[in-house]
Amino acid sequence: MDTTTLATMLDRWESGRGPLYSQLAGAITSLAESGALEPGCRLPSERALAAGLHVSRNTVAAAYQQ
Repeated sequence: MDTTTLATMLDRWESGRGPLYSQLAGAITSLAESGALEPGCRLPSERALAAGLHVSRNTVAAAYQQ
């Protein structure tokens, strides 16, 4: 999956409460649980997603790890 597509699918992911990495992880999990992300789908690299979402690479790394 390319960065732009995922960033669009994650619309308003940062509008919740708590640390950004936790909000991002929750949003990605929700997409997977809803079927919007197919099993085995390759997510963008940490660096690419961080640039696409205008957050630090550490935020994306923590979200992916969670």
